[in-house]
Amino acid sequence: MKIIKEKINLVYTLLGLLYFIFKVIWYICGFVYFKGVILGLIATVLTTFIGILSFRKYKEAVKPVLHWLAVLIPLIIIPLTPIIMIHNLGHEIFQIEKIAILIIFECLAITQVIFALLMFKRLKKN
Repeated sequence: MKIIKEKINLVYTLLGLLYFIFKVIWYICGFVYFKGVILGLIATVLTTFIGILSFRKYKEAVKPVLHWLAVLIPLIIIPLTPIIMIHNLGHEIFQIEKIAILIIFECLAITQVIFALLMFKRLKKN
């Protein structure tokens, strides 16, 4: 059971790293501005930090807080990503490559929410 829980935490953390990796790749291809790379870095740092902290063994009172933060951070990213992209890009957001970036970021955040809920569910069983 512990192995499955740690795999869920690992996948959550790796998904957090994908924010920055994808943004750098798209920056190199010319689809994302440098400001977008910085915003991807912020999302990566927050979600990876929470993912790493959820691996650690803390007191029972602190562990649920970390798991709820693991849910909360991607839930904040979900509405902020389109708002920031529309603010920065304007009508360019409707280009196919920009929409693809938005969809991938939203899917990453939704997947992280699902994995965070699975982490919390496993915590409640223990």
